[in-house]
Amino acid sequence: MKIMDNIHKYYYLIVFTAYMREAADLAREAVAEEKKGELTLSGGRCAIPGDQLKLPKKFVQFVEENPKLRDLVETGKGNLQWERDIPPAALSNLESLAAADFKANLGKIIHDIYQTAHLMFSDMPQGDHKKRAKYRFASKTLMRTPSPRPL
Repeated sequence: MKIMDNIHKYYYLIVFTAYMREAADLAREAVAEEKKGELTLSGGRCAIPGDQLKLPKKFVQFVEENPKLRDLVETGKGNLQWERDIPPAALSNLESLAAADFKANLGKIIHDIYQTAHLMFSDMPQGDHKKRAKYRFASKTLMRTPSPRPL
C-alpha cells in the first residue's frame, strides 16, 4: 500500500510539473516588454525573480480545471506492471529444455534466459539500472523454470 501511495504522489508530481510549466509560460507572457530586457539572460531566456513571480491560480484549481488529469492518475495507478513478462516462445523453449533433461540442459537454459533478457531490455540505456533489471529477470525466470526433481 505504501508503494502505491508513493506512486500516486509521483504521478501528481508529474502533473504539478505541467502546472508549473504552464504558470511559467503565463508569467513570461505577463511581463511588460520594457521589463523583459532587464530580466533576459544571456541565453535569451526570461528569468523572473522569485519575489516578483505570482502564480495565476492554485494547483488545486488547475487540477479541477483539467479533470482528465485526475482520471489519468487514478487509472494509471491501477494499471502498473512491475515486471516484464517473458515472451511465450521463450517460455515454452525453457520449459521444453527443462522437461527434457534439466541438469544436462542447465547451461543452455541459463544462456537462453540471458539472451531473452538482453532482447527484452534492449530499449533501456546502458548502465547499472539495466544490468540489475536483467539479472533480476534472469534469476526470477530461472527460479520459475520447472525442474522435474531437485538438483
